[in-house]
Amino acid sequence: MLTPHLTFRQSGSRSMRARTDQRGAALLEALVAILLLMLGILALIGLQGRMVSASTEAQMRGEATYLADQLLGQMAVDEGNFAGYVTTSGSCSSSNCTAWLANVANTLPSGTATVTVNGSVVTVQVNWTPANSTQRTALVSASLNF
Repeated sequence: MLTPHLTFRQSGSRSMRARTDQRGAALLEALVAILLLMLGILALIGLQGRMVSASTEAQMRGEATYLADQLLGQMAVDEGNFAGYVTTSGSCSSSNCTAWLANVANTLPSGTATVTVNGSVVTVQVNWTPANSTQRTALVSASLNF
């Protein structure tokens, strides 16, 4: 008697197994892509914060230089009164200098200034302290010869 030999083969069984091995791979790839995107966005936010900080610092440095230049201009006009602009203990005897020191204090955070005169060379040092930082200094010297 002949017994039939029957073999059953599932069609596509190998491809079905390959599909089940890759289940969730697309989801994992999407999660990694989202993670990388978030890291990029966080880096951009940090860069934006540093740019704002650098811009504020540059603005204060420009203000300090402008204030020092303003005093040198006043001193050039008031050429006979250089001694009145010399600061001792944060004050000076000239009314123009006193008003200028008040302007420095109002314009810059914790703004102070010192003025020294050595012959015809005038040195103006403007100091300020930005929030959460160390003291900064702008130093301007000029020779006022007449």
